[in-house]
Amino acid sequence: METGFKLLRYLVEGFLAAMATMPRQLKVKTLEGGVLTLEVMPANTIEQLKAMLREKKHCEDFIEGQILKVKVLVDGLLVDDDGQTLESAGLLQAESEVTVMYHRNEVEAATKEAIHAEGLLQVNIPSSLTEIPTGAFQDCNQVLTVAIPDSVTAIGERAFHKCSSLVSVAIPQSVTAIGESAFDGCICLASIAIPESVTAIGERAFYKCNSLVSIAIPQSVTAIGESVFALCPSLKTITIPESMPAIADKAFLKCSSLASIAIPESVVRIGDYAFASCKSLASIAIPQSVTFIGVGAFANCKFASITIPQSVTRIRVNTFHGCTSLKSITIPGSVTAIEHQAFDSCTSLASIIIPNSVRDIGISAFAGCSRLASITIPESVTAISDRAFIDCKSLASITIPQYVTAIGGQAFEGCESLARVTIPESVTTIGDRAFQQCGSLESITIPESLRDYDRLAFAFDDTSKLQVKRH
Repeated sequence: METGFKLLRYLVEGFLAAMATMPRQLKVKTLEGGVLTLEVMPANTIEQLKAMLREKKHCEDFIEGQILKVKVLVDGLLVDDDGQTLESAGLLQAESEVTVMYHRNEVEAATKEAIHAEGLLQVNIPSSLTEIPTGAFQDCNQVLTVAIPDSVTAIGERAFHKCSSLVSVAIPQSVTAIGESAFDGCICLASIAIPESVTAIGERAFYKCNSLVSIAIPQSVTAIGESVFALCPSLKTITIPESMPAIADKAFLKCSSLASIAIPESVVRIGDYAFASCKSLASIAIPQSVTFIGVGAFANCKFASITIPQSVTRIRVNTFHGCTSLKSITIPGSVTAIEHQAFDSCTSLASIIIPNSVRDIGISAFAGCSRLASITIPESVTAISDRAFIDCKSLASITIPQYVTAIGGQAFEGCESLARVTIPESVTTIGDRAFQQCGSLESITIPESLRDYDRLAFAFDDTSKLQVKRH
C-alpha cells in the first residue's frame, strides 16, 4: 500500500512539473472591453507579463512607449509584487479574472523632490510657476520628457542638468531666457526648438548634449554664453541669426560633426576657441564685419582654404593651429601681427604671402608646416621669433628682409630642404640652433658684424660653410 502511495505521489509531482514547463494561454481583459490572449509559462513573473502587455499596446511613438505604465489586477485586486510568478499570484486559476490597466507615467512637479513615481516619466511643470528653479531636476534620470506651461518665462540655471534620459522638451513662446547649464549633460536630447521669444542663452546651456543633431537659434537671440554648444559631437547643422553680434568663447568647441556654418554679417567678434576641434568643418566664410578672431578660434579644423577679412588686424595665438588640411590662406593688408603658433602644424600649407603690414611673426608661428616650400617675409618685419619656421621640411629658400635685427633660437631648425641663406647686414644676433639640422644647407652668407664663429657654432651645424659678406 505504501509503495502505491509513493508511486502515485511521484506521478502527480511529475505531472505538475510537466505542467509547469508547458505554455498556457492567459486571457487578459482591458478596461475598454477587449480581451488580449497571451501564451505564458507558469514560471513567468508579473514583471515579464507586464512587458508582454506593453508590447501588445503597440505604441508607435517612442516616448509614449517608454512612459507607458502597466498595472495587472486579479479579481479586481492590484498585483503589486512584480517578482511573483503567474502561478503563485493566482492568474492561471480557471476562475480568476485578469485585467490590465494602461496609463501614462506622468507627474506634475516643480522639482525632483516632488517625484514619487518609479521608472521613466513625463514631468508636467505646474502652471503656477513663472520660472523653473535652479537645479530643479538636476541629475534626475527618470525624466524622459517635459511639458512646460505658458506661465514660465525663464528656465533656471542647471534646471535639467545631467537629466541623462531626457529626449524631448517643449519650450513655450513665453520663455525669454535659458539659464546657465540648463540642459548641460542631457546626453539623449536629440533636438530642441528654441522659440522666438528667447533673447539670451546662458553659458554651457547645451554643453555635452551628445545626441543633439541640429539647432536653430532664433532671430530674437542677441547673446549666447561661453561653451553654449561645446562638446556636442553629433551636432551637424546650426543656424546663427543676424541678431547676434558675437560668437562666444568655446561656443562650438569640439562639435566634431559640424561640417559647415554660415556666420552672418552682424557678427563682429569670434571668441577664443569658438570652433576649435570641429574636425569635420570643411568650409567657413568669415564676413567682412568681423574685426576680432580669438585665440585658437579655428584650431584643428578641416577646411582647405580660408580668407581673413580686411577688418582683422591680428592673427592670434593658435588661431589655425593643427589645421592639417589648410592649403591656402589669404592674409589681408590690415593684419599687423601673426602671433605665437598661429599656423603651427598646418601640414598641408604649401605657400603663404605675408603682407607688408605685418611687423611681428610670433614664436612657432609656422612651426611644423612640413609642406611649406616658399614664404615671403615682408620688409616690415624686424625680428624672426624663436622656432618661427622650425621643421618646415620643404622650405627650399628664404629671403630675410634687410630690416631684421634678430633671428631667434631654432628659427629654421629642421628645415631639411633649405639650401642657401643670406643674412642681411641689419642682423646683429642669431639665436642658438637657429639653422641646425638643415642638412641641405650649402652656403650661408653672413654680414661681417657676425664673425664670432664660436658663437655661431651654436646656430649652425657646420660653420665651414659660412661666407662672410664684405662691405
